[in-house]
Amino acid sequence: MEEELRCFVCKEFYKEPVLLPCGHALCRVCAVGLQSHLPEADNASGTANDYQEADKASVSSETDSGVVCGSRPNSFAGTPAAAVYSSAAFSLLCPQCNKQVFLDDNGAEGLPPFRVMRTIVERFGGVVGAPPAEEACQMCEGERRAAVVRCEQCSVRYCAGCRDAWHPTRGPLAQHELRALGTTCSDHGSPPVLYCNTCLVPICQRCLGERHSAHETQQLSSAARAHKTELSQSLQQLSEQAKAMTEYIQLVKGSGDKINESCEELERQIDQACAEVTRAIDRRRDELVRAARNTRSQAIANMRLLTSHAAQKLREATALLHFSIEALKESDHAAFLQVGNILSARAQETAAGLCSSLDPPPSPPALTLDIEPVIRTVRTMNFVECIPLEKQMKSSAPGAPEMAVEACAARGCSCTLAWRAPAAPAAVRGYVLELDDGLGGPFREVYCGRETVCTVDGLHYASLYSARVKAFNGAGEGPYSEIIGLQTSPVAWFAWDLRCAGAEDALCLSADGLSARAAGWQPRVVLADQPLARGVHYWRLRLDAHDGDADPAFGIARADVAKDKMLGSDALGWAMYIDSARSWFVHGGAHGGRAEGGVTRGSTVGVLLDLARGTLRFAVDDRPQGDIAFTGLRGAFYPAVSLNRGVAVTLEPGLQPPPELLMETLAIE
Repeated sequence: MEEELRCFVCKEFYKEPVLLPCGHALCRVCAVGLQSHLPEADNASGTANDYQEADKASVSSETDSGVVCGSRPNSFAGTPAAAVYSSAAFSLLCPQCNKQVFLDDNGAEGLPPFRVMRTIVERFGGVVGAPPAEEACQMCEGERRAAVVRCEQCSVRYCAGCRDAWHPTRGPLAQHELRALGTTCSDHGSPPVLYCNTCLVPICQRCLGERHSAHETQQLSSAARAHKTELSQSLQQLSEQAKAMTEYIQLVKGSGDKINESCEELERQIDQACAEVTRAIDRRRDELVRAARNTRSQAIANMRLLTSHAAQKLREATALLHFSIEALKESDHAAFLQVGNILSARAQETAAGLCSSLDPPPSPPALTLDIEPVIRTVRTMNFVECIPLEKQMKSSAPGAPEMAVEACAARGCSCTLAWRAPAAPAAVRGYVLELDDGLGGPFREVYCGRETVCTVDGLHYASLYSARVKAFNGAGEGPYSEIIGLQTSPVAWFAWDLRCAGAEDALCLSADGLSARAAGWQPRVVLADQPLARGVHYWRLRLDAHDGDADPAFGIARADVAKDKMLGSDALGWAMYIDSARSWFVHGGAHGGRAEGGVTRGSTVGVLLDLARGTLRFAVDDRPQGDIAFTGLRGAFYPAVSLNRGVAVTLEPGLQPPPELLMETLAIE
């Protein structure tokens, strides 16, 4: 409680405590030191504007703390509606709540005394300064004490000691009326006897007749009991909350031992884990050392084998050499000629094959130890969530998450999936999201992490994907959620890949990625921003510009097709080359399937890619251009076009194929 008994400014026990309208207390000296004089020009505006925000009920707010003051303390400057206080001379900022209080000409000296605070400070042994002159005993010699009674006949105030010494209740003075001092009406000086429930202030009998006759009033003692009852109830709630806070503090303090034990256990685990890693490294070191020694032994054995083989060859050659030298010494010409040719042939054959039959000498093993994966693993060693004991968790592994169907959606070739965490008590370290291949095949993992929302891109168009999710923690994996199906878009929406526009400005693409124009004679290939691997797709290219010397080609390509050649010049492009009179199908540099009919400015070239049948067809102005161009197409293909100077096209993706083109395709098959 000592904090309540010390001034917020000087930090000492309150001396002559005064009550601010906001309900806080200050020493009178501290309040005077904090007040500031208002310039005369700011009086009206300060009262009219700032004071409304600071404390609109300053006249009656002194009762907030349960202290009864005068009915109209002269030091409080009222709101603009109060005609009695038309201006403010001083302002004071409460250091505790930062509310600004406006005061009249009396300033902080006119603030009402905080009698309850003064009484409590005296009761608990705090040093309190001398009381004001109007509250001091008139009979004390030396330091004056606070008066407790006033004799109505003598008009003298007495403290408890002086009352017993100078005004006994016996003898000639027994008939005098001693009135206990306390709160008095600031307007009439009479003790208050009633409480105005409308103005929330204690009033005397004269105040009742002058200003409060139409207000609801009650006996002062009844009002005090009601306020004390309300305060007691509030204190009961505060006491319960304080008790809960005390229990929380004890709980927090008690967790310190558990934290210390947990950290010590963690340190032991770190030591054990690092020791195990060190032992594993030692075992691996021994294995690598043995492998290195085996490599050395094998190399030495190979060296010895090569040396032995070369020495054998050398001995055979040396023997032939010495034998031939002895043969040269033969003096019988006929006998020499009998073996001369044979020895010469053997010498030539041996000389030719002596070195050529030798293997190259062994070189030192070009091996080095790759420790980067180990270093990377060591650097990524980190803590993971520790799962409480099963008896505390009531379940080891988490339950099945619940799919948030309302938040799941598929757009284009991507889908967004969301799920809810499984029910307590099992903790969750993360989730594993799995999708199938869109054809009812096996599930595969596409996400692993703590989030409960995931967007998967790069899916196939016109496909029905199935998804499921499971949760896991240190104790294991939980069951899967229910399976949810998501249908991707039946048609492909794509644009030109803006990365195909080169730095040399040979190819210009619009900001929306739908229009393309070439600036040079060298053909330039531009690809779509996403591949097609499943379904039936039809798109058109409108020729915004075309002249007779242009060589446009339309079709599909793999991702690594040559970008500086006509589409179809290599094995990674399938295209139709068309001019103003005829067209050819081009793949791998080979031309075929010539068809009459060309294009001009404003014409459209349609491309029908049927990945279910693996075929590619073309149309001009939605009419078939030739037969099926290519068959046996499997895998992922990018819509593509090659342009050169004089050609500009605009892409129109996601169209339905012309019925005539589809019917003719089925008829051909």
